[in-house]
Amino acid sequence: MRVAVIISSLLGWPLLQDLLAQGVVAGVALPASGREEAEQIGQWLTQAGHPPRRLTRAGLADELTSWLAALQPTAVLVLTFPWRIPAAVLGLPPQGFVNFHFAALPGYRGPEPTFWQLRNGEAAGAVTAHRMAADFDTGPVLVATPVPIGPHDTHGLHRAQLALAAVGTGRELLEALRTGAPGQAQDEAAARYWPRPALPDLCIDWQEPAEAVARLVRAANPWNRGALAALRGQPLRVLSATPRPETTAAAPGTVVLALPGQALLVACGAGQVLQLDMVALDEGFFTGGQLANLGVQPGEVLSALAATPAAAPQLR
Repeated sequence: MRVAVIISSLLGWPLLQDLLAQGVVAGVALPASGREEAEQIGQWLTQAGHPPRRLTRAGLADELTSWLAALQPTAVLVLTFPWRIPAAVLGLPPQGFVNFHFAALPGYRGPEPTFWQLRNGEAAGAVTAHRMAADFDTGPVLVATPVPIGPHDTHGLHRAQLALAAVGTGRELLEALRTGAPGQAQDEAAARYWPRPALPDLCIDWQEPAEAVARLVRAANPWNRGALAALRGQPLRVLSATPRPETTAAAPGTVVLALPGQALLVACGAGQVLQLDMVALDEGFFTGGQLANLGVQPGEVLSALAATPAAAPQLR
């Protein structure tokens, strides 16, 4: 069996390395749009003697058709790709196109499911290999590998775990393709599409319970460089935070304790308290205790970030 691989993200790099080591890769293609991770992968592949094919969005259908005609692969494995594969191309390989979706399906369709799974407090994510259909993240599931989400996992940590888990998923998939397994149809009644997070999704609402705010912080670390709030009218990014057992009658967002060099605690909804462990300002990165060193006092209020172009930092 020989497979062609399309890749644009480092999420798929460990799996691609394993496929190359197995000798089953007929060719690799990347988007030619200058995406940073894709450029890094392209350099590594070229150095290893596997120069990739570059694909453009405007000519995607014709480029894929000619590429596949030359390679004649059994299937095409898509290890993240920013553009929709044209429906007319999906049936060209004998086993079609198989997408690696780095989340559970059908409940977490969409371009940034890791954020939403962490934000929603899921106990596990998944690496899901499914045959591609015309619509995003649809088509029969061939292999699904659950990947636990630990209580302290950040977006970056879970992403790394997904990348490693995909190696085993890929090996199972090759066996499924060899046996001609039809896959399991997705339950459309349970399907949900999650959009790419926008600014309001990344802003802390101090009315929420402390655990919900902490989940948002972990879901935004490091890809958005933290969840967003405001301190004295300036953007504040919270990169690490811990719910505390204390309770308070203070209004949500109020600093209830500021011990220089030690800790900074903020009131949340339901009278709960959150410890700010690590934050970022324009001036640098600081612990909560260092914020107290800088003069943040009990009674000050951390407000929601104003959703205006002037106040909002650029999202990643």
